[in-house]
Amino acid sequence: MTPYRFRLLSAGAVFLLFAFSVLAFGAVDLWALTILEVGVFILAALWTVRLAMGRLQLVWSPFYLPWAVLALWTLAQYALGWSVYRYRTQVEALKWLALWLLFAIATQVFSDDSIRSRFRTALVWFGFALCVFGLVQYFTSPGAIYWSIPTPGARVFGPFPNRNHFSALIELIVPATLLLALRPSEQRFLYIVAVSLMLGAIVVCGSRAGTAVGAVETVVVLVVAALRPDRSHLARRRLRVWLPIAGVAAAVILTFSVAGTGAMLDRFQEQQPYSTRWNVAKATWRLFLSRPWTGYGAGTFDQVYPSAAPVDLGLFWPHAHNDPIQFAMEWGVVGLAVLAWTLWLLLSRRWPQQVWLSRVLPLLAVLAHSWFDFHFQIPAVMAAWLLTLAQLSPAALRPERPSPAVRPAEAVPADAERSASR
Repeated sequence: MTPYRFRLLSAGAVFLLFAFSVLAFGAVDLWALTILEVGVFILAALWTVRLAMGRLQLVWSPFYLPWAVLALWTLAQYALGWSVYRYRTQVEALKWLALWLLFAIATQVFSDDSIRSRFRTALVWFGFALCVFGLVQYFTSPGAIYWSIPTPGARVFGPFPNRNHFSALIELIVPATLLLALRPSEQRFLYIVAVSLMLGAIVVCGSRAGTAVGAVETVVVLVVAALRPDRSHLARRRLRVWLPIAGVAAAVILTFSVAGTGAMLDRFQEQQPYSTRWNVAKATWRLFLSRPWTGYGAGTFDQVYPSAAPVDLGLFWPHAHNDPIQFAMEWGVVGLAVLAWTLWLLLSRRWPQQVWLSRVLPLLAVLAHSWFDFHFQIPAVMAAWLLTLAQLSPAALRPERPSPAVRPAEAVPADAERSASR
């Protein structure tokens, strides 16, 4: 098997593992998380064997280090007894090791630009199908997942028990879909429909922060596309840019008018909608200050927070609804350092415009959204975020030249084969 073929099959395995984690309620249940971890460990073992045979060449990414530090620090919290609840930290250590391995394998796979492009397109259509499923389920069986699993008290959308996590996943896909909708191609109309449905699903699901983030992403992509310099005639350029923009706008308006936005408007009119979450975040920050160096241990928030809650509201808080502050409380300064390190790596490099819009922008958008929710605690959303991050390695951004050593035999041009046979 050629290295290219092996990477292609690995990309398929990565996609299947990711899709499973999404469809299995975000992999928040232990059974789903275990299946995801076992699948990743098997794939990592295959890569280890392949590397030992000398058939592959590793590529480097600066993003390896911060998330490897987080996985190792979680293991240290468990092994050295720094966690106040070692079983939870043990579960988290396995989860973060699996997520890091998935990220590392994806980085190797995406070193091939053709595989990376096909994977990104597959994610777009997966997101589109997820939105169709979520909307149909929402209007036919609200409050139940897959029309048969009731979830009392939960605000479900699609396969997620929490609509905000569905929104975060779609936020990672919207910019790439918008760019495909603006690119001249025979599939442009399909991509316009896809992106309008994605934005409509975010609004319909009722996520306030998700709606705001999705709107910002859309405006940024469309404005940058409209202002992009072009050597073609000015009138032709305006028509080429503004025609798909008008199509996107019309499709989104039509989707909103059919689905209705009353519930979202009511949510934005609530008085101080994040006041309770802000009190939880402040109490969590005080916990961090009481144990800043080692943290309380990964996965221990719901065990520790009740001791610091300022008021007993009779509510169960499994997470802080603020990922950076929860990272600080559970991992100490290391948790904050990992997020700051990653943010610095994202902002310190001069990415090409297309890369910045399709990958860096959604990464920053979900990171900003995580200040109001707990997306990084959901394995499926975290996996999607890391898979997007995996497409930013320097090797993945360099155009690759076809090589017999890394391409299948069918990739060799026919003219070259005829010349070789003479």
